[in-house]
Amino acid sequence: MKITIVTETYFPQVNGVSRTLGQLVKFLESRGDQIQLIRPNYGEEPEVPNQVLVHAVPLPFYPEVRLPPPTFGEVLPVIDAFQPHLVHIATEAVLGLAVLRHALKHKIPVVSSFHTNFDRYCEHYQIAWASWLIRRYLRWFHNSTLETYVPSRTTIAELEAYGIERLALWPRGVDARLFHPDRPGRNRIREKLDFDSKNIVIAYVGRIAAEKNTPYLAEALAIAASARPDVRLIFVGDGPERGGIERRLDGCARFVGYRSGEDLADHYAAADLFAFSSLTETFGNVVIEAMASGLPVVALAAGGVADSVQTDINGIALDPAASPAEFAAAVLTLVDDKNATERLARGARKYAQSRTWEAIMGKLRDRYAAIVAEHKTQYPK
Repeated sequence: MKITIVTETYFPQVNGVSRTLGQLVKFLESRGDQIQLIRPNYGEEPEVPNQVLVHAVPLPFYPEVRLPPPTFGEVLPVIDAFQPHLVHIATEAVLGLAVLRHALKHKIPVVSSFHTNFDRYCEHYQIAWASWLIRRYLRWFHNSTLETYVPSRTTIAELEAYGIERLALWPRGVDARLFHPDRPGRNRIREKLDFDSKNIVIAYVGRIAAEKNTPYLAEALAIAASARPDVRLIFVGDGPERGGIERRLDGCARFVGYRSGEDLADHYAAADLFAFSSLTETFGNVVIEAMASGLPVVALAAGGVADSVQTDINGIALDPAASPAEFAAAVLTLVDDKNATERLARGARKYAQSRTWEAIMGKLRDRYAAIVAEHKTQYPK
């Protein structure tokens, strides 16, 4: 098959969308498919066949995020020249909108995927009034495509309530060979961060931003660290809330910025527990990576995270309305009970090992093939 994938985020940006799409491209190419990837240009990057790099600019209020402005005269003819059998639009901003209109106009089969609860983000940036407008746009956008792929059953239920139709489950996988408890770099990271064998290390991985509810997490972890002097914290990631949280957790926390690949896996393995308080996740890739690394997860059971974290099996799932003090108490339950922590660690690892990228991407490719067979394009095979 010839497939065009359109996204407004990709490597070297570090987030769940870029990681998932990277895995998708890798899998499809391994099956002999021809992939055209249309994505932002983040600077001086090597030329790669069938990658179309679009000019992107940083958001004024969030400079680490770069999005293409609405000038795509050079993109649409490149799609026509490639002659895809199917177009998959992964993001719904101006680039995705331009390609959607083009695909509909030229009767090219087009599907979409839903990755980010942008309407929920509005509440964290004091523009809650815009939520209804964003939901209306998302409903129109996704209902214009043949199928929309969604990472969790919880998110499917939420989108159905918005009136979005033709939703299909496309969960996330994890490389359990890369992310595992016995990483050779575990001790190196702990020594580098000045953690000793007595310390219980709690990790967070992700953007340090309001939409990830990190101020709440910082308050909860401050309570836990104050109650147990041996508790230490690792924050892997960056974002606009980092400075304030560093000051709040001064002395007990280490902030190491974004990490990737083997280095990221080593940082997970250096921890003993994983804490995650986001209320806006459609899945939560970092949660499954933490589980593969043998970390019990303490999380708020909201969005896609509610599908993964199971109390007394692989972690503790708290009511989304739980207070920071209640979150801290759950963390301390595991800090104080080594046997429970070890049992949940085994459960977390087992759960993650059942979620392979190959199986998940294979099912998505089967859906592609069915749509291509049913909807003949104007392009020759």
